[in-house]
Amino acid sequence: MFRPLLSRWLGLTILAALLSGVFTGPAPADVPEEDLDDLMGGFDDDADPIETASDEDTPPGWLARWPFGTLLYDRVELNGSLGSGLAYSYLDHSVPHGDQPGRTSHFGGLSRLDLDGFLQVDIDLPRDWQIRAEALGWYDFVYRIRGRGQYGGAVLDVYEWQVDTGEVYLTGPVARHVDLTIGRKIVNWGRSDTLRVVDVINPLDNKEPGLVDIEDLRRPKAMIKLDAISGPWSAQLLVIPENRYDRQPPRGSDFFPVLEDIPFAFQSPPVDGRSDFEGLPGLAARIDARFSGWDLSLYGAYVDETGRRIDFSFDPLVGPASLHARAEANRFGLAAIAGNWTRGAWLAKFELAYLQDIRVLRTPRPLPPPGLALPSSDDKDRIDVMVGLEYYGPDNLTIALEVVNRQLLGETKGLQSPLVNPHRSFEMALRISRPFFREKLNVTALAVAFGERFQNGAILRLSGDYELGEAWKAEAGILVFVGGPDDGLGAYDSNDRLFAGIKYSF
Repeated sequence: MFRPLLSRWLGLTILAALLSGVFTGPAPADVPEEDLDDLMGGFDDDADPIETASDEDTPPGWLARWPFGTLLYDRVELNGSLGSGLAYSYLDHSVPHGDQPGRTSHFGGLSRLDLDGFLQVDIDLPRDWQIRAEALGWYDFVYRIRGRGQYGGAVLDVYEWQVDTGEVYLTGPVARHVDLTIGRKIVNWGRSDTLRVVDVINPLDNKEPGLVDIEDLRRPKAMIKLDAISGPWSAQLLVIPENRYDRQPPRGSDFFPVLEDIPFAFQSPPVDGRSDFEGLPGLAARIDARFSGWDLSLYGAYVDETGRRIDFSFDPLVGPASLHARAEANRFGLAAIAGNWTRGAWLAKFELAYLQDIRVLRTPRPLPPPGLALPSSDDKDRIDVMVGLEYYGPDNLTIALEVVNRQLLGETKGLQSPLVNPHRSFEMALRISRPFFREKLNVTALAVAFGERFQNGAILRLSGDYELGEAWKAEAGILVFVGGPDDGLGAYDSNDRLFAGIKYSF
């Protein structure tokens, strides 16, 4: 017991000491309002233009000798990265084995040592049409080093290696001020940088919660996207035929919560691949108005939740043997509004969303004799509100505070399951970032807390990335989970870790 407490105290001490000195600097100074207007231009901007300009007018000789070599040089751009990263869990702990009840998998010490790659190809076509295709993958050597036999098959499937596509799409103008995009795309809705309210389109890669920001977690989704713009007004229409979901930690990983009051068999129910909405694509639309110093957006959507939701079925005539749990798609409706307002060095933002038919779970309910207690699921409406404030100070110091409140509507008795969605939830995120050494070193401190008194756990992360050269970048940091109850972030209380990596971009 002494060793885990000492390790936890050491980790928190390191984090507190680093935070105390990282962000000290000169006295605050106002940032010109026009600079904030420029910053606002980046919000909700997912046009993602493809640049193919080159500093040279002619291709190198070896390429010019190829058939169509000059055309390839002018029209095709290839870039990507190779990197390696590691994570060290300084709190030794074990979790139930994913495949064999009674066995445990050990986590502690070196928990990740991977080699990852990313490749992106951009092709310019006639009439301003463009193609983008991305591929990515990784291999984690730590499972070979520590022995693959001590981990469940689902853990190896998710963490040991993956090869996947990123964004793959065709885009171009179909009329004046109207663009069409077809393919797998990431669409960034909303104003929040850390907490999701209206950002409901793309699923996330949550296999290592808290380690990276949401902007690096979104998984592209197949869609048809129309964008139109006229003066300060713009509109977007999405038709989404693909069902794609969050990548979650599987049973047997150290990020899979073990809930004592939920039967083990129901903690990772089988996935029902069918959907009640097969043949009916998801629909979403957005209207933006951008003016000097402020902007406003309206959203509407009828799409699947990004995570599969647990549902239960039970035939009282058959009895307890007929109780089945399954993870399946759930479609919901959304109507939302969001906006920004700037004044001097300050930016205020908000998001307000009404969500209809969000799937929630009830605690076990008693049935008539023999009094068997059974879990159940239900669809409820919910109102989510996000308010945020950002400050842009001297030396490119940025401080951002975001607060989210989620409130279920209607009858709420029994909606207290630790699996998902209590009746009311509160989330807060504080982010502080600043560059050093002529902007070669960028340092970010992030705190995310759940519960009005932070009683449901928190994440603390301090990280920095340093430009070693034109193409090389190194990063390092510490991630600390502050425990609450044994669900949500509290289930990760033993998962504190140090992490580092190096990346070469070309």
